[in-house]
Amino acid sequence: MSSTALPAAAAEITSERRKLKRELTLLPLFGLIYFTVSGGSFGIEALVGWSGPGLALLLIAITPIIFSLPNMLMVRELNSMMPVEGGYYHWIKQAFGPFAGFMAGWMNWIMSFVDVAIYPVLAAYYLGYFFPAIRNGVTLGGIELSGGFMSFLVAAVIIWTMSALQVRGARLAGLTTSWLGVLVMAPLVVMTVLGIIVWIQSGTTASLPFLPEGETLGGALSVGLFVVMWNYMGWELPAAAGDEIVNPRKTYPRAMMLVLVAAVATYALPTVAGLYGGGGDDGRYQAWGIEEYADGEGIGVVLEEYGVAPEQYEAWGIDPTSAIGWEFPDIGHAIAAKLTGEDSALPRVLGGFLTVAAVLCMIGLFIGNSLGGSRIPFALAEDGMMPKWLVRVHPRYGTPWVAIVVCAFAFTLFSLQAFAFLVVVDVFLQTLVILAEFGAMWKLRITRPDLPRQKVPGGWFGMVLVTLGPTAIILLAIYSQIQEEGLSSLWLALAAMAVGALLYVPIRRTIKPGIPDVDPFNPEGAEA
Repeated sequence: MSSTALPAAAAEITSERRKLKRELTLLPLFGLIYFTVSGGSFGIEALVGWSGPGLALLLIAITPIIFSLPNMLMVRELNSMMPVEGGYYHWIKQAFGPFAGFMAGWMNWIMSFVDVAIYPVLAAYYLGYFFPAIRNGVTLGGIELSGGFMSFLVAAVIIWTMSALQVRGARLAGLTTSWLGVLVMAPLVVMTVLGIIVWIQSGTTASLPFLPEGETLGGALSVGLFVVMWNYMGWELPAAAGDEIVNPRKTYPRAMMLVLVAAVATYALPTVAGLYGGGGDDGRYQAWGIEEYADGEGIGVVLEEYGVAPEQYEAWGIDPTSAIGWEFPDIGHAIAAKLTGEDSALPRVLGGFLTVAAVLCMIGLFIGNSLGGSRIPFALAEDGMMPKWLVRVHPRYGTPWVAIVVCAFAFTLFSLQAFAFLVVVDVFLQTLVILAEFGAMWKLRITRPDLPRQKVPGGWFGMVLVTLGPTAIILLAIYSQIQEEGLSSLWLALAAMAVGALLYVPIRRTIKPGIPDVDPFNPEGAEA
């Protein structure tokens, strides 16, 4: 590259960055963070099935206190210093240098491929309530299409439709998630009220065990911690769109607090109502959220491994050849059937509305999580750590459309994998970045005490408290997974980290020269 071309490349990047539109106010930002962190009750079912009712309820209760709230305080402090496009990439880079920043951006970008791919896969699972062929497969023209392939087709349609919406603008995407939240909550509220009514009418409390039948605490924790953390994490991810948030230093903390309250309520209340309102009776909780071990094997094998006899799960109305167990549409169906009878219209109506809500929830989760995922490659390219064509901004909509399209291809590829596998890879990569973010908060508090910031309250003692909880639960989750499944369960995550480390030096030598570092401390339009 010639000496005259280098300044031109930097100028081109600057020109593209200025096209970004700062239009995310409190309501659309709330929708995006909510559908990044939670997005409703859907997805928590697996926690009950794999870890047991008692442990599931305990994890739902304590995780916000020891994991989510400390994360929010850490994000508030770091984002108040650097409310810039790329978010955590710049936080870690400023604390530990360009290699650490690149690895954080790389790992969370790869994590976004896995994380965002989960939601279209789950949407396909939920649609199986209406169209069993999506779960169980179908034969068309003599060609047998498996349930896995049918789910992939549905997931691909969702991915590309919602990616087109992302190109149209961050505010439109955020407002879409806010309205989706209203539509998602309505049938969940109805299910919760009906479940509580059934619980009160029964006059007894169902006897629910702490762990699944025949499972050890270590085994239940190995998946349970990853599932519950997945359902309570992601507070920092929308911060990657820092240049698109109006008054980010004030708007972002307010949106996070509203999301925390909404997330706890939408996990705890429907789960309790489902367990005690008819969805947990007679061991039915063991069918919540489970999935077959291998494509075409069916969940009957899984249930029998947990000591459930064929006569028992057939009495529950479960098809042993199905790819997945009970999700909230099935749980709502069971609650309504206990209230009005299996032959009444209410079970089918409630199950149908919950299925629609579940699909809309997965769409909202896709929108929320893909927003951050598509902004990281933009921020890396802007900083000279990815090809500069990734900073192309749509001239009309002010969005990084090339990065969005590239991510859509990756999301489609990763949607071929199973849910449990995706969750483990997703949480492992993201939790390592979270640990680095806590380290960055400490490092910058010591090395850059002059920078204005919204500090974690309580001084150094408060810093210790907010760091200990998340660090302990992250290390316990990783240890439990390795003890139960071995390092083989993390091979994709470790391979992705190795690839990123190998790419760093070539990128620094071939792409970075002539492109100055982004100044994250004074982005345009970030009011004090």
